[in-house]
Amino acid sequence: MERNLVSNPSIYEHLLGKLIGTYERGPDPSLGDFQISVDAYTDPVRFERERALLRTLPTAVAHVSQLAAPGSCLAHDALGVPVLVVRGRDGVLRAMLNVCRHRGTRLVEKAGFSKVKKGFHCVYHGWTYDLEGKLTHVPRRELFPTLDECAHDLTALPVTERFGLVWVVGTPGERFDFDSFLDPLEPDLAPLGLESHVVFRRGTTTARTNWKIVMEAFLDGYHVRHLHKKTVGPYFEGHQSYSEPAGPHVRAIVGRGGFREAIESDAVGDIRDIATPTYVFFPSTIFVAQPGFVSRATAYPTGLDEIYWEHDLIIPEEPEDEKAKAHWELNYELIQNRVFKGEDLWVCEQIQRGLKSGANERFTYGVEEAPIEWWHAELERRIEEMA
Repeated sequence: MERNLVSNPSIYEHLLGKLIGTYERGPDPSLGDFQISVDAYTDPVRFERERALLRTLPTAVAHVSQLAAPGSCLAHDALGVPVLVVRGRDGVLRAMLNVCRHRGTRLVEKAGFSKVKKGFHCVYHGWTYDLEGKLTHVPRRELFPTLDECAHDLTALPVTERFGLVWVVGTPGERFDFDSFLDPLEPDLAPLGLESHVVFRRGTTTARTNWKIVMEAFLDGYHVRHLHKKTVGPYFEGHQSYSEPAGPHVRAIVGRGGFREAIESDAVGDIRDIATPTYVFFPSTIFVAQPGFVSRATAYPTGLDEIYWEHDLIIPEEPEDEKAKAHWELNYELIQNRVFKGEDLWVCEQIQRGLKSGANERFTYGVEEAPIEWWHAELERRIEEMA
């Protein structure tokens, strides 16, 4: 069926057609049920290999609006290494390790966003670096007769800006091919123009659960009508969804209330009014295109049974008045506190509590949970390549 979606990314026409097919014919008959060993969530050796892999891949740590002005700085620790992301006076965004090159002291003590006027000063011995990470001052320079200042700049990390988000790789290196990694979702996210958006609020929390259990919650359309029945579940019509791989990532779409009527009357404006596109950027970033705003969330594994959760509610512009602010407060409260924290992360903690009980040697998954199998296969493939 030909659709006219001039106000939407063209990829949504494809997704919409697939979703219509799901409503008419049910799930893809080529998909089947499958199982995953519980050991995948409890093996500490495997977990360390996973964390090592994650440090070699791009992770979205911020929206560009949070690091827009020169001197804007983010100290971020959840990637497994202490990271600084800073906007230089030349407008270039740089990432580097938050570690002095003299004796390894942390330069920015407190994690989070801050404003840096001149650069970074080590409180231990006074070594100083500019916003670009260059070593600019060594007290009593004569004490280091063979010191090569250029070899003691802060250790750089690969970083880029794409889709309005800041992507950082936690392993030092000359370069990273961000384009080949992020290009598969260019048709979906680039047309949204998120570079001009702003973050209304950032929510963070920790949860006592394995990170893969959390990622599975956002690759699974099967649970929505049950877990979210008192929050967002009623917004989704028939709880029908369609998912497909996009390179290492997963794109999905689920029908909202009014979906059938809009399709039958050919009255499709902004597709987000009748369906919700969602994305999992491999390995651990979640992106949900809600009506009028988007959510970017990342699950950082901080232990075998613990994650750090970070969620930015991204809106088109700063609220103009108290009424607009109250509107976004309600959305934030619903998505961050009631859905993400109160339901998704909560149920993941309930799963974690039973992992080592012996009740299950393997978990069983159905057709609507197929993206979980794709994601695990990609994770396994990349871990094997690192061996």
